[in-house]
Amino acid sequence: MKRLLAFALLFATQAHAESWGGKDKWQHALVGAGTGAVFAKATNDWRYGCAAAAAVGLAKEIYDSTNRNRHTPSFKDFAVTAAAGCGSSIVVAPNYIGFNIKF
Repeated sequence: MKRLLAFALLFATQAHAESWGGKDKWQHALVGAGTGAVFAKATNDWRYGCAAAAAVGLAKEIYDSTNRNRHTPSFKDFAVTAAAGCGSSIVVAPNYIGFNIKF
Protein backbone atom coordinates (compact mmCIF):
# COMPACT_ATOMS: atom_id res chain seq x y z
CA MET A 1 0.00 0.00 0.00
CA LYS A 2 2.86 2.36 0.77
CA ARG A 3 4.38 1.76 -2.66
CA LEU A 4 1.05 2.47 -4.35
CA LEU A 5 0.70 5.73 -2.44
CA ALA A 6 4.28 6.72 -3.24
CA PHE A 7 3.66 5.93 -6.91
CA ALA A 8 0.48 8.04 -6.93
CA LEU A 9 2.37 10.94 -5.37
CA LEU A 10 5.09 10.53 -7.98
CA PHE A 11 2.48 10.83 -10.73
CA ALA A 12 1.00 13.90 -9.06
CA THR A 13 4.37 15.64 -8.97
CA GLN A 14 5.07 14.81 -12.62
CA ALA A 15 1.65 15.89 -13.92
CA HIS A 16 2.78 19.42 -14.71
CA ALA A 17 6.04 18.42 -16.36
CA GLU A 18 4.61 17.52 -19.74
CA SER A 19 1.76 18.76 -21.90
CA TRP A 20 -1.13 16.60 -23.08
CA GLY A 21 0.20 17.09 -26.59
CA GLY A 22 3.63 15.70 -25.78
CA LYS A 23 5.75 14.11 -28.46
CA ASP A 24 5.09 10.51 -27.45
CA LYS A 25 1.38 10.64 -26.68
CA TRP A 26 0.43 9.19 -30.06
CA GLN A 27 2.67 6.18 -29.36
CA HIS A 28 0.96 5.62 -26.03
CA ALA A 29 -2.44 5.94 -27.74
CA LEU A 30 -1.52 3.39 -30.41
CA VAL A 31 -0.23 0.84 -27.91
CA GLY A 32 -3.27 1.34 -25.67
CA ALA A 33 -5.72 1.08 -28.57
CA GLY A 34 -4.06 -2.05 -29.90
CA THR A 35 -3.95 -3.72 -26.52
CA GLY A 36 -7.55 -2.85 -25.74
CA ALA A 37 -8.82 -4.05 -29.11
CA VAL A 38 -6.95 -7.36 -28.98
CA PHE A 39 -8.05 -8.23 -25.45
CA ALA A 40 -11.64 -7.12 -26.04
CA LYS A 41 -11.90 -9.21 -29.19
CA ALA A 42 -10.22 -12.22 -27.57
CA THR A 43 -12.48 -12.20 -24.52
CA ASN A 44 -15.64 -10.73 -26.13
CA ASP A 45 -15.81 -8.26 -23.26
CA TRP A 46 -14.82 -4.59 -23.47
CA ARG A 47 -14.00 -4.46 -19.76
CA TYR A 48 -11.08 -6.88 -20.17
CA GLY A 49 -9.71 -4.79 -23.03
CA CYS A 50 -9.96 -1.66 -20.94
CA ALA A 51 -8.29 -3.34 -17.96
CA ALA A 52 -5.50 -4.77 -20.12
CA ALA A 53 -4.71 -1.38 -21.65
CA ALA A 54 -4.66 0.24 -18.22
CA ALA A 55 -2.37 -2.51 -16.93
CA VAL A 56 0.03 -2.04 -19.84
CA GLY A 57 0.07 1.72 -19.28
CA LEU A 58 0.67 1.30 -15.57
CA ALA A 59 3.44 -1.25 -16.14
CA LYS A 60 5.19 1.13 -18.55
CA GLU A 61 5.07 3.99 -16.08
CA ILE A 62 6.34 1.77 -13.26
CA TYR A 63 9.21 0.80 -15.56
CA ASP A 64 9.85 4.47 -16.28
CA SER A 65 9.91 5.29 -12.58
CA THR A 66 12.52 2.61 -11.90
CA ASN A 67 14.72 3.74 -14.80
CA ARG A 68 14.82 7.48 -14.26
CA ASN A 69 18.21 7.85 -15.92
CA ARG A 70 16.61 7.24 -19.34
CA HIS A 71 12.83 7.54 -18.78
CA THR A 72 10.40 9.96 -17.17
CA PRO A 73 7.23 8.60 -15.55
CA SER A 74 4.11 10.51 -16.50
CA PHE A 75 0.50 10.26 -15.36
CA LYS A 76 -0.54 11.76 -18.68
CA ASP A 77 1.16 8.93 -20.59
CA PHE A 78 -0.73 6.42 -18.45
CA ALA A 79 -4.02 8.26 -18.94
CA VAL A 80 -3.63 8.39 -22.73
CA THR A 81 -2.76 4.69 -22.90
CA ALA A 82 -5.72 3.67 -20.74
CA ALA A 83 -8.21 5.99 -22.47
CA ALA A 84 -7.26 4.83 -25.96
CA GLY A 85 -7.46 1.21 -24.84
CA CYS A 86 -10.88 1.67 -23.29
CA GLY A 87 -12.14 3.47 -26.37
CA SER A 88 -10.96 0.82 -28.80
CA SER A 89 -12.21 -2.04 -26.64
CA ILE A 90 -15.68 -0.52 -26.45
CA VAL A 91 -15.80 -0.18 -30.23
CA VAL A 92 -14.38 -3.64 -31.01
CA ALA A 93 -16.21 -5.80 -28.44
CA PRO A 94 -19.39 -7.41 -29.77
CA ASN A 95 -21.56 -6.44 -26.80
CA TYR A 96 -20.45 -2.88 -26.30
CA ILE A 97 -22.55 -0.02 -25.02
CA GLY A 98 -23.90 1.91 -27.99
CA PHE A 99 -25.05 1.11 -31.48
CA ASN A 100 -24.17 -2.18 -33.11
CA ILE A 101 -24.87 -2.19 -36.83
CA LYS A 102 -24.70 -5.55 -38.59
CA PHE A 103 -25.06 -6.14 -42.32
